[in-house]
Amino acid sequence: MPSAELKNILSSDLPRGVYWLASHASVSELSKLARLKGMAFFHLEGQKIEGKEQFLNHASMAMKFPADFGKNWDAFYDCITDMGWVSADGYCIYFDHTDAFAQHHESELETVVELFEDAIEFWKREGQSMLVLLSGAHKPDHVKTI
Repeated sequence: MPSAELKNILSSDLPRGVYWLASHASVSELSKLARLKGMAFFHLEGQKIEGKEQFLNHASMAMKFPADFGKNWDAFYDCITDMGWVSADGYCIYFDHTDAFAQHHESELETVVELFEDAIEFWKREGQSMLVLLSGAHKPDHVKTI
């Protein structure tokens, strides 16, 4: 069950930000809450993601990136700041089980977080919301825990 704080964030007018969940959340519950808000929901299952290539492949499939997705950080950023193929009032991404990624390539997990933070600022300027939720055992230092 999502925390009261997460429910408060999702109930705000424009939910946005990158947050670390103190405990694993139910994908179906998060999806339901996001969709009630009119947000597209994407689940990035991190249990088998150990590096950049695996992350980009999984993100591409989970978020239904265009077929010409370039499979690099620039292309990933371009996709998460376009989302023209998705009809929604905002975007909610849940990247759970980040442990393997953090253990093998902590700096690349930091890159992912920075790209999400930049995309959130982009969507803020556009008047749209983007909410990114992370969970696992290796919390990035600057991400707020809820």
